Amino acid sequence: MQRAKGGETPIYIRISLDNKKLNISLKRKIAIELWDSKRQRSTGVDAFDLELNEFLDQEYSRLFQYYQELRMEGKVRSLENIKKKYFGETEKLYSLEDIFEYHNTTCFSKLRPNTRRLYNTSQNYIRKY
Repeated sequence: MQRAKGGETPIYIRISLDNKKLNISLKRKIAIELWDSKRQRSTGVDAFDLELNEFLDQEYSRLFQYYQELRMEGKVRSLENIKKKYFGETEKLYSLEDIFEYHNTTCFSKLRPNTRRLYNTSQNYIRKY
């Protein structure tokens, strides 16, 4: 246990996918002598250890669910996507209206009047469509 300090070691989740590995800290610690490395569980019988084992089961289920969701959505299954979903980092999707708004606030003033008119006409046609 390389990261052990004071007789306790942090608990990590390791995700393996396509021969790549990713470790995520669960921000919990356990006494080294209470950890069963074969079962990946605490061997203690007090309330803390029982709650820790339940927490580990929940996190495993949560990660498996995220993996299944990514598979069902047809998104590329990668460690990075699973990690983003685990931490709630979803990508913002932009609509055409968002892109028009961004363009109009950043670039519109640099265009000539006739070009602005043509942009406005195109935007209106796209909005009507």
